[in-house]
Amino acid sequence: MRRPKGIHRESGQVEVETAIVLPLVIFLLLGLIQLGLLHQAGIMAKYAAYRAVRTGALRVYSSRDDWIKGMEMAALAVALPVLGYKTGGAGSPEVLGKTDSAANWLIKWNKPGFGGILFKNKMVDLLLTSLKYTEVKICGPLKGDIPEGDTYEVSGTKYVPFDLPHVSGKGNRTKLRIQLTLNYRMIIPFADWVIYYMYRGWHTARELHLGTVNTPALPANAYDLAAMNNKVYIIPIKSQYAMKMHSDIPYDHLPDDNECED
Repeated sequence: MRRPKGIHRESGQVEVETAIVLPLVIFLLLGLIQLGLLHQAGIMAKYAAYRAVRTGALRVYSSRDDWIKGMEMAALAVALPVLGYKTGGAGSPEVLGKTDSAANWLIKWNKPGFGGILFKNKMVDLLLTSLKYTEVKICGPLKGDIPEGDTYEVSGTKYVPFDLPHVSGKGNRTKLRIQLTLNYRMIIPFADWVIYYMYRGWHTARELHLGTVNTPALPANAYDLAAMNNKVYIIPIKSQYAMKMHSDIPYDHLPDDNECED
């Protein structure tokens, strides 16, 4: 019995289609998982911004740097479950670690780079001590918003009272406004670098792409260094929050200009 025509020509078609479709399906699933984790990190960033501004509104430190650091550490404690770190060198995998119990949360918190004794809130595992997990900038109030007559002085330090109606009732003078940047490290292979370079291309002005071989158009920043040297791809997630102060603000703690980015 002769076989119908076309049998030999269709031999192996299933294998070919599977070889084409299966990798695409796997890459699609990896991308969906990473985008879901990125969305979760965005939600955590909003809550972390709330905790940061609440810390700054309730307690004002003696120095401005300590005040901002206190807000950053409060945000770090909240966002800890979604923050990744490396277990070894540059080739080691990116992991989240367990935070499902108080003991596991404390173990991760005490690791170098998080809330431990060494290099607090710094990505020390990437040898980038200038890059923080959480970074706080002050949007307002500004020094120019506070007239000289609305401050009082104690031991040579000027303060802005938070509970006087003629001060707080004008232009949100006693409402602390901050911007939190959560530097989220993606952990899903393949999807991480695809999403990162899509993000970098979207947020890079066209003029910056122009350049020559000897003068690169895009200077390497901390995010690029993490990607090139450590294969760690970081997306900065920004969130803003405002809250009325619950303690008097040292006048010197206020910025001259809005430090936040659009």
